[in-house]
Amino acid sequence: MENQYLAKSGDKNHKAKTIPEHVEDLLKQYDILFQQYPNSMEEVEKDLLKKAIIYHDIGKINTKFQNKLYKLLGLIPLIDKNPNLEEIPHNMLSCFFINVKEIEQQYGKEYARFLLSAIYYHHDREKKIQDINAVEEDLKNQSKFLKDFYSLKLDFIQKYPESYLLKPDKIENINLLKDKRYILLKGFLLRIDHIASIDEKNVIIEIPCLEDGKSIEQKVQDLIQEKYQNKYHEVQRFLLENQEENVVVISSTGSGKTEGVLLWLGDKKGFYTLPLMVSINAMYQRITKEIGYTKALLLHSNAYTFYQEQQKEAQNQDLNLYQCAKELAGPLTITTADQIFKIAFQYKGYEEILSVLSYSKVIIDEIQMYSPEIISYILVGLSLLTKVGGKFAIVTATFPPLLFHFMDRLQIPYKTPGRAFEGSVKKRHKIQVCLKQDVDINKIKKLAKDKKVLVIVNTVKKAQQIYEKLKEENAYLLHAQYLKKDRQKLEQAILDFAGKNSQNQSGIWISTQVVEASLDIDFDVMFTEMCSIDSLFQRMGRVYRSREYDRQEPNVYIYDTQNGVGNFIDSEIYHYSLNEIEKYRGKLLTEKDKQDMIFHIFDLEENKELKESNYYETIKKEIDMLKIAIPNEIQRSKVHQLFRNLQTVRLIPDNIYEQLERENKIEEWKSILYSNQSIAEKMKAQNEILDYTISVQYYDKIEMDREPLFNNNINIYRTRYQYEFDDKILKGRGLVREIEKNKNIW
Repeated sequence: MENQYLAKSGDKNHKAKTIPEHVEDLLKQYDILFQQYPNSMEEVEKDLLKKAIIYHDIGKINTKFQNKLYKLLGLIPLIDKNPNLEEIPHNMLSCFFINVKEIEQQYGKEYARFLLSAIYYHHDREKKIQDINAVEEDLKNQSKFLKDFYSLKLDFIQKYPESYLLKPDKIENINLLKDKRYILLKGFLLRIDHIASIDEKNVIIEIPCLEDGKSIEQKVQDLIQEKYQNKYHEVQRFLLENQEENVVVISSTGSGKTEGVLLWLGDKKGFYTLPLMVSINAMYQRITKEIGYTKALLLHSNAYTFYQEQQKEAQNQDLNLYQCAKELAGPLTITTADQIFKIAFQYKGYEEILSVLSYSKVIIDEIQMYSPEIISYILVGLSLLTKVGGKFAIVTATFPPLLFHFMDRLQIPYKTPGRAFEGSVKKRHKIQVCLKQDVDINKIKKLAKDKKVLVIVNTVKKAQQIYEKLKEENAYLLHAQYLKKDRQKLEQAILDFAGKNSQNQSGIWISTQVVEASLDIDFDVMFTEMCSIDSLFQRMGRVYRSREYDRQEPNVYIYDTQNGVGNFIDSEIYHYSLNEIEKYRGKLLTEKDKQDMIFHIFDLEENKELKESNYYETIKKEIDMLKIAIPNEIQRSKVHQLFRNLQTVRLIPDNIYEQLERENKIEEWKSILYSNQSIAEKMKAQNEILDYTISVQYYDKIEMDREPLFNNNINIYRTRYQYEFDDKILKGRGLVREIEKNKNIW
């Protein structure tokens, strides 16, 4: 039988594709990419990329690969003269066809090495070639038709060009692996190949950035013209004037920084990162609804469900929007930091994301909310993206000056106005510091008679304990350990109670740090446990959010309970923060006061002890480790866990599991997940399951089954913990980390 030169076998929904057809698909995406962003690569490198596209799958013509596809398609196999030899990955075999001497003469030796290595490493597959002569002979026999493939001379190379490969065994090679030219060549090849291999409709490598002929910048300008008579805030003018710079901007609530940073994007491709999923959803709604830029896409672990809820039109539209977001195809993507800054680990294939960032702008909102480990990953990621041409803007209400020290060490270029921008409201918080005291339940009850009272504590356990004392009042509880579907109801309920359009009413909401920067809420008074100063200011932002405060009594009560200190709250930063906040006891704080406190705690010159702190040492250690990392040593699958520096699991509480079992939902979901149904149907089932789960950090003390409920990498376990919540009245403690006596389901 004559070789059909197949690249893909297809399935019941998609036809098989030949190598020329697959290459055509890649070249279409190549054209779309450079039509949208023509300056994202030098002309000589575009030419080399086109060669990489044409050569990258030529190795698939070998008999063993073709017969593998023929078997799937029920075709008569080709004659295999060496049936006992192992199959060699096609990314390796493609290198036999590249006339490296000719490429070297035309482009130089470095470019020849870049081309060969990009093709060799476009899949993470390597195997020792047992009989090179037999492999050469097979490729000779199968390559007859492809001799003038796309006008390239595919003269067979007798000697395998091993010396041209960038094996990371020499400093010279490691430097070349980090070279911008190689990163872009390999990264664009990976991305174009990835997109071209997706058979969903309407998934293209780059969605045009203009909507109704307007960029996001022009949409924001229209809004400012309409709502504010074309009056720009100071921060907006600064960001507009520095569109071509990397910027660090400290700007308080109500200063107009969100509109400002969207003006900074101009007509460039953008990524907007935020620390919490609910704040990402809120920003997406703000950009698409208030500003009217509907081309923005959403990307986080629950984005598919969000699209399902938001889009009710064509059956496949949800999946296509989600797929476009996953492939970073949107002109503006609102996302979590890990989706972008996992590049810091330089894992296998990290060049794919870094190549996108080379012509993009990245916004990092509220950087101080991240752990020191994640801050280090973000900073290393910024050093990588600026070296390949990307731009960034850090916009935040509080910025630890210590981070400037590490940015300088990493040689990250940036511009800062040298001062913080204030909002129109100058004084919003009068504080009372209560040393070595627990939260005053009686005072909460008293003030809640005619005020909206917010109680924020450091742990779920403490929140549940306070809720038990107040549940007979008009009190509600919100933390991270509710079923996903119930947490969404609670988040909407707190918005209804204290959001922009809420009515005058009184009552109590008890929460953890999940409300620090996630919800646009405005309470009259807050009771909070002491925490690090940056988190404390985030919490204070939920009180008198856009109102002047001029009364004698405090509207923020801070309790030095030490809850969580030395565990997930850095003890040194806690005590620096407590010492600093005590100086302002009973005072009406200004925004300048807050910036001064941040400076006194987080500036190395001002606080000499900071350099000896665990906070400093953690950032320094992680940065130093990542700086010496060799590209492509770590598997991509491990990066998410490393980035978060924790392992999370999803639990289905015992009584919820029993309810689902009675309703036959468990078996129904399993039958879908293990079937041949479409990806859309499987994702729909997976997201239904997630509605009944709670995400928790994994510790040995968690009582859960040893085997996951669904063996498809969604990491869900049954736990013997019970769940308490009435979704009609929105009352209950959520996940109760206590085991019922005489209840032993294992």
